[in-house]
Amino acid sequence: MKISAIFFKSVSVSIFLSACFTAGAQKLPNVQQQSVIAPADIKIDGKVTEWDNKFQAYNNATEVFYTISNSTENLYLTVKATEVAVIQKIVGGGITFMLKSTGKKSAITPVTITYPLVQFQFSQVNYLLKRAEPIAEPALNALNKQLTDHQKDITITGVKEIPDALVSVYNDQGIRAAALIDNKKAYTIEIAILLKYLQQEIDGAGTFSYILQINGLSTQNVKVVGGINPNADPQDVPVDHAAPNFDFAPTYCKGEYTLAKK
Repeated sequence: MKISAIFFKSVSVSIFLSACFTAGAQKLPNVQQQSVIAPADIKIDGKVTEWDNKFQAYNNATEVFYTISNSTENLYLTVKATEVAVIQKIVGGGITFMLKSTGKKSAITPVTITYPLVQFQFSQVNYLLKRAEPIAEPALNALNKQLTDHQKDITITGVKEIPDALVSVYNDQGIRAAALIDNKKAYTIEIAILLKYLQQEIDGAGTFSYILQINGLSTQNVKVVGGINPNADPQDVPVDHAAPNFDFAPTYCKGEYTLAKK
């Protein structure tokens, strides 16, 4: 009886947190409606501290919260996933943010940014996030280290000043990205790009179109890393050990954003 009580208590907490996320999602538009000035203290660190964990939209197709914002120099994308399957999908295939011109300029090559580029599916992500109890801080730190150690590159196309499609996260070209799982089992991805790289996509009113896509995982040359022991060292295991319910199909949403002015 004692074991059952503990089990149901853990499950109840998990259901309560899920219900809170769901309630928050229902109050948000499916696609962002407003222009947003980025906080002055914004940091690309995989955390939502400066946003007070509030977002501009929750998209039902992609099942993520997101906010697009800008300063006078940068465009920012902040995405948060709370569903385990979606987090697994992002870890395995990344997010692609495509920026396109509107109207007569629609023939111009779009700019795309893809991050994170892990090339691994981490079985520990699925294991730890599906457990009813919270993730202990040492295990969470170890998991985030494993992820960030494999998130060293950003793919960017359509920017003439950056001919190489693959750039390091430590680049000096004004492209920044970071991603972390927090203690509430949510995964936050942040991307920043200099607006000067996007001028061909932005019209006179400061408007551009965008596509936010949660990529599907390609199984070609992908390894699964990490056993079910959250304190174990990473170990390579065959790809067919992947979670059977992993969703390989990409999902996306479309919208338009107009640069906010101070």
